[in-house]
Amino acid sequence: MHKRILFNGLASLLLVVSLAVHAEESASQPASEAVNQAQLLAEMGYFYGYSFGNMLKDGGSGDVNVDRLIQGLQDSLASSMPDLDQAQRERVIAEIQMRQEAVRNARLAEQQKAQEAEQGQATDNLTAASEFLIQNLRKEGIKSTPSGLQYEIITDKEGPSAKALSRVVVHYRGTLLDGTVFDESRQSPVEFGLQQVIPGWTEGLQLMSVGDEFRFFLHPDLAYGAGRVGQIPPNSLLIFEVELLDIK
Repeated sequence: MHKRILFNGLASLLLVVSLAVHAEESASQPASEAVNQAQLLAEMGYFYGYSFGNMLKDGGSGDVNVDRLIQGLQDSLASSMPDLDQAQRERVIAEIQMRQEAVRNARLAEQQKAQEAEQGQATDNLTAASEFLIQNLRKEGIKSTPSGLQYEIITDKEGPSAKALSRVVVHYRGTLLDGTVFDESRQSPVEFGLQQVIPGWTEGLQLMSVGDEFRFFLHPDLAYGAGRVGQIPPNSLLIFEVELLDIK
């Protein structure tokens, strides 16, 4: 009974996956290019086998005896009685559960290690950001606001400034403290509302007029904080070069 439940659950899982993939592919395949039934059955067999192999590896049973696996598959498809007695089935199930538990524990250990490394990086980055801003503020041309936003005016134009609820169009380039470019608008200007962006941008763009180009130095508290976002590590100081093209 345990063996049949285990196999039936697996079959259901693979059936759902295979049918979903097959439906997606069939929807985009012209009728004139439809494969013949024999080829389709062969491909289905390989798909089931490959998927089952991945499941075995994920469960820590990649060393299973393939000959006996095939025999079990054939017996099941032929509706034959399992070639394992009750004691053997219980022993197999216990072994599978033990291996799955070992895999889960190993993955949890890896996750814990990664989290600890991430926390260590966040601490180091926060220290580096604070030290950089202290030194940066001593440089000529660097200004600061009460929030801690530091900025440098590259191009200064006269005109009205954006407001908190404004929509703006900008070109920008964002880098990490080590100079790594993590985002830029390139040749396509970007439009957004000032309430839709990180605090440093919401505040900084209100200091600008159309045609201005500023360089912002954002403490993590004015950027993405302690969370990793895409290529941006936790607690990263961000440097943006921003050109304000239009205010709407």
